[in-house]
This record gives sequence, structure tokens and C-alpha cells, in this order.
Amino acid sequence: MRLNLGDIVRLRKAHPCGGTDWEIMRTGIDFRIQCLTCQHQIWITRVKLEKQIKQILQQAPVGAEEER
Repeated sequence: MRLNLGDIVRLRKAHPCGGTDWEIMRTGIDFRIQCLTCQHQIWITRVKLEKQIKQILQQAPVGAEEER
């Protein structure tokens, strides 16, 4: 699965705040994602994240990684 910095994804399980949409803040073996409802950030492994993704809502524009 191709995931990039800045992508917005919807996960299968809701966060305790009720949010299901997350922004990818860091990529690699581990990902840092931020809840778009409460702004809480978590670290999750690539394998777990790929299993939890229900839908990719918005993909970051190409070259967005250099801008951050």
C-alpha cells in the first residue's frame, strides 16, 4: 500500500474521542498519525496501520514531502 506524508485515512476502529479520520505525519517502518478530531498523535507500525485502513480519503499532492 502506498502511503505518503499528509495523506488522510479513515480507520476501521474509532478513536475514543469518536474520530475515525487521521492524517499521516511521519512515514517509515513506524508511522505517526494524528486524529483530525482531537489532534492526538500516536505511533503505529506499518503492518497494523495497513490492516486498520478502511479508506484513503485524500492523498497529499506529489512533492508535498519536500515542503514540510
